[in-house]
Amino acid sequence: MNKYIVKKEFKESLYENKGIWMMFAATIVLSALCFLVTNIKEGAVLAQSDILGYAIKAELFLTLTISMVLGASAFASEREENTLESLLLTPISKWNLTFGKFLGVMVVGVLLLVISIPYLIAIGLGSGLVLDATMILLLCGLMLLIAFTSIAIGLSIIVGNSKASILASVLMMIILTFPAFVQGLFKLSPIGTFLLKFDPMAGCFNMMSAILMDRRSFLSQMNNIIPIVVFMVIGVGFMIWTSKKVALKGEK
Repeated sequence: MNKYIVKKEFKESLYENKGIWMMFAATIVLSALCFLVTNIKEGAVLAQSDILGYAIKAELFLTLTISMVLGASAFASEREENTLESLLLTPISKWNLTFGKFLGVMVVGVLLLVISIPYLIAIGLGSGLVLDATMILLLCGLMLLIAFTSIAIGLSIIVGNSKASILASVLMMIILTFPAFVQGLFKLSPIGTFLLKFDPMAGCFNMMSAILMDRRSFLSQMNNIIPIVVFMVIGVGFMIWTSKKVALKGEK
């Protein structure tokens, strides 16, 4: 792996793709959430486990959205700016180039997850759930980050332009996230119940509820962890497959 590629992609993710402004916006949103739940009286009506659950969902949504936008523009923006040819002419393999871009986006995503931890501590202080909430954020967050970033990178390779790539990436995340937010509706039908068993976001939310509200152990949540792991493997496999298709005009 060429360290120059990783550094280049990290700098581009932060500055040229406005990643640093996205991170700043994320901190503003998290600060506002923290202020609301710690200062507004209505927040006291909710159980602290519920508040921590909402906070984790917000942090995951922000992290995944920002990472997918950065990943979806990784190759598409290079193609639009006519800089991809110079990268392809270097002695770096297509896989190393793809993996370098993946790591560049991952660093930003991991930073967002780490930045979120102090907010979880502030929100859950005194509840005895801060450690569990942090482990859920890091465990689910990291696996989902790897999966969604891999898919976004892959779409950036095979889709012709950055707007279409970003739209496809965000749309896919919405499709996977929507059933997790309305599980009660989906459970009304056998097909919906079946789909929820394989939805990685639903698995994450169900594990969150079981650990924070029902006080179950992480070891008892393998049925919720497995769909996330499978989704991560599929995402990485998709990125590996598309890395062979890196070209100036994208895959037609």
